Amino acid sequence: TIQKRISAKMRKKTLEAYKQAYLVPTKLNNRKAVYLSRETQERADFIVRRLGDRGSNLSSFVENIVRQHLEDYGEDIEKWRRL
Repeated sequence: TIQKRISAKMRKKTLEAYKQAYLVPTKLNNRKAVYLSRETQERADFIVRRLGDRGSNLSSFVENIVRQHLEDYGEDIEKWRRL
């Protein structure tokens, strides 16, 4: 496969979209604990520390990822539940 060159401007644009989707601090009320493997936790924490802005944290990152997943697959999950 031929890899396309991506301009710095395009990379910055995709970084901003990623940050808006996943690295926005989220107010968590009525929280519950979730466990991750050490490796996953360390990798995710590295992303938050390197790419996140002030106020970004691992809990918000995980919350945003799960919310997006549930939004993307919500209809399918509902159909599968009825099988």
